[in-house]
Amino acid sequence: MKRILYAFLATLLLASPALAHDPKLHKGPKVAGKVVSIKGDRLEVGTDNGPVAVTLTPETAYESGTDGEKATKASLKEGQTVMVSGHKLESGALAASEVMIHGDEDESKPHTH
Repeated sequence: MKRILYAFLATLLLASPALAHDPKLHKGPKVAGKVVSIKGDRLEVGTDNGPVAVTLTPETAYESGTDGEKATKASLKEGQTVMVSGHKLESGALAASEVMIHGDEDESKPHTH
């Protein structure tokens, strides 16, 4: 799991600046981990330091895959690896300006066709 997450983060850091996402969305705190739950406009991301509450807003941008393809909130699934950029709210939650979705539910499990 950690190797997948580190590979994902390295890919993001080394990716071409020509990717579709807006660099100004990357300001502020970042959280990377697996989606634990999605309930309404609240996302819980499991990190190495424990769960982090994320608030999704109508302004939150979503991207999927290494090419930065546009995605939507409906693209989020429990078990996916994500990286969230945003700002801290008074409640301690992270208000997401951008959610980058990488990977399907538990990639370590063998896929059946």
